[in-house]
Amino acid sequence: MEIRYILEQVNERLLRRLVKENEWPSAHPDGGLLDIEDIARHITSHTAIERVWRSLTTEEKEVLLHFLFRVGTDMMTYRQMEEHAKIDSQLAIYSGLTGLRQRGLIYTLRRLWGELAYYLPNDVQTAYRSWLLPRFMREHPIPACEVACDWDTSSTPLARVVFRLLQMHRYQPIGLTKKGTITMKTRRVWQNVVPYPQEMFLPLMPDAAGEQEAREQFLLELLLTLGMLRKHSSDEGMQYVVDEERTTEVFRGDEAEVQRRLYLQVKEMVGRLHPCYSVIFDWMEAAGGQTFSLHALREAECTLLGSVVSFTENEHWQAFVKEVAPILSLFGFTIRKGEEEAAVFSWNVALFASEQEEGEAVWEGTGYVQPTFEILLLPHAPYDVRWQLGRYATLEEQQEVWRFQLTKTSVQACEMESEQERGRLLRILERIQPDVPANVREQTYQWMSGDVPLTFMRVTILRCPDVETADWLAGEPDLTGGLRERLNNYDFLIDESSKEKLQQVLAGRGLRISESNGAKLKMKEVPQLESAEASLVSVESGYKVESVFPLLTDVLPELKEVPAIWHKNFQRYHHSTLRKLMSTARDLGISVSAEIDGKLVEPIRIVDIKNEEGRYRLTLSSHGDKQNVDLEEIGRVKLKFPLLPGRD
Repeated sequence: MEIRYILEQVNERLLRRLVKENEWPSAHPDGGLLDIEDIARHITSHTAIERVWRSLTTEEKEVLLHFLFRVGTDMMTYRQMEEHAKIDSQLAIYSGLTGLRQRGLIYTLRRLWGELAYYLPNDVQTAYRSWLLPRFMREHPIPACEVACDWDTSSTPLARVVFRLLQMHRYQPIGLTKKGTITMKTRRVWQNVVPYPQEMFLPLMPDAAGEQEAREQFLLELLLTLGMLRKHSSDEGMQYVVDEERTTEVFRGDEAEVQRRLYLQVKEMVGRLHPCYSVIFDWMEAAGGQTFSLHALREAECTLLGSVVSFTENEHWQAFVKEVAPILSLFGFTIRKGEEEAAVFSWNVALFASEQEEGEAVWEGTGYVQPTFEILLLPHAPYDVRWQLGRYATLEEQQEVWRFQLTKTSVQACEMESEQERGRLLRILERIQPDVPANVREQTYQWMSGDVPLTFMRVTILRCPDVETADWLAGEPDLTGGLRERLNNYDFLIDESSKEKLQQVLAGRGLRISESNGAKLKMKEVPQLESAEASLVSVESGYKVESVFPLLTDVLPELKEVPAIWHKNFQRYHHSTLRKLMSTARDLGISVSAEIDGKLVEPIRIVDIKNEEGRYRLTLSSHGDKQNVDLEEIGRVKLKFPLLPGRD
C-alpha cells in the first residue's frame, strides 16, 4: 500500500492538519484543493527525507529503523507494539511512534472488528532506505570480499528464456486444462526449453502442488504480471496468448535493459514471501558495483540498528541466503563465488545502468542477412529488433549470436494483411543490414504477396427486426461505411472495429440495440490483462485508515496521571512521593535525572525496586552500567520526557 492510497483515505481535516504541521505542499496554485500526488512525491523525495531525518528525535529514529528493517512491508498490530514496548521503554517506543504518526510517516489502520495496526507505506519505506543505506555504507563500508574460487558464470539470463518461451507461443497459444493449469504437452515442451532446475523454485512457490509445477507456475506468474501473456477464450477453451504490444514494450532496448525490467518484477514477486525480503534487496542494491556477502550486509544492518537489533531475530536472512540468492545468480542478475553463508556476490555491471531513451537504440550493424535466408543477430542487438524479427522468422539458435530463419511458413504466419506487413519486414531487414541480398528481397515479397494465407476476421452480425428496417439501413449513407456485407433480408456483417461507432450512430437515430446470447458469444472480447493487484491479497484488506491526529496520551493514558511538576522541576521529594515517582518511571520506562551522593547522573533507567525489610533498594542503569542504591541516597530528581516539539 502506497502513501497516495493512505492519504486518499484520511479525511480532509486530518490531511490539512498534517500538511500544516509538516509543511507539505499545500494546494494547487489556482485553488484550495490539496494535491495528493504532489504531497506523495514530496514525502518520498530525498530532499524532504534528509530534512525529516535531521529533525527526528532519538526515540523516533529507533522506531523508524525498526519499521524500515524489521517490520518491512508488514504492519504491527497494537498487541505486537505492546510486546515490543515492554522490551525497552514504553515511553520511548510510544513517543517515537507518536512522533512518526504526527509526521505523516506511520499511519493507524483499524480492522473491521476493531483491532488496531500501525503501518509505514511501502513507497515511503523504500524511499527512506534508498536515501539512508548509501550514506550509511559510505560511513561504514563493508569489508572487501575475496575467495579462492572463480566466479560462477554458467547461468542463462532470464531475458533469453522469456524470449524463447514467448517466441515459441507467439502463434501457438498455451492451452489450459479445466483446472486452469497448463497442459502436460506444454509442460514437456517447457522442460526442454527452460534450463533452470525445478527444485530451486519450490521455496518460491510454496502453494505449487499437483499438476502445476513450481517452475512453470513462477514463470507463468512472471509473464502474466508483466502483461506479456493474457488469458483468452477460444473455441478450444481458455488459453494464454502473447500480448504483442506489452511484450514489445518489455523487450525495448538491449539485454541489460530487459534484464533490469525482469529483475524488478522478480524482486516484487519474491518480496511477497517475507515482509523483510525487500529490505535485503535494498541492502544488496546499496552495495552497488562492489563485491559483497550477505553475511557482511547482515552485520552492517546490525550495526545500523544498534540497540534495536535484539528485538527480532535474523531467520529471514538465512532463508534468503538459501532460497532467494541462488535464483538471482541463476537468472543472470548477479554472479557468485562460493555457497550459502560463504558466498560472495556481485551485480551484473549493466543491470542498474541508466535506461536508453525510447528510440535511441541503434539497429544498424547489429547483424547479417544471409542469401540463405538466415539472419544472424550479434550480442549487442537490441531485444526489440529480435522480437520484431521474430514476427516473421523462426528462432533456430540462441547462443551468443542468435540465428533466425526466414521461411514461407514463418513469413505468412502473420495475421495482418500482406500489404501492411511487406514494407515493415523489409524495413526491419534493412535496419539490420542496409544491403539486403536481392534474392531475399524478392522471395519475401513473393511470399507475402503471392499465396495469401487464409485469414480469420473478427466480425459481428447485426440482425434487424424486419426487412423494412434492413432496407432502410442499407440505404443510409451514414451507415453503409460500417456495414461490411448484407447476408440476407435481415442480417448484416459488420467489422468488430467499427461496431462501437455504428452503435453510437444507431443510438443517435433513436434505435434501441440489444445483444442476444449468440451475439455475445461471437463478440466476446479478449479479457483484460490479469494484474498483480487482482491476484494478490493486499495488505490493506479488511482495514480502514484512521483519521485522528495522534497524541502520546492516546497510547499511554497513564501519562495524564503523572504530575507536571515531576518532569518540569529538578527537586527533592518526600520519601513516599519519591518512591511513587521512581515506580512510575520504572513502569512506563521513563528516564530520570538524579543526584546520587551529591553527583548528577543522567540518563538513568529504573530497572527494579525492592523492599528489603522496610528499606527500598533501586537497581539503576546508566550508560550500560548497573548499580544498586538506597532510595535515601537519591537527592534531587526529575523525569526526562521525550520531547515532541510543538506536537503534543
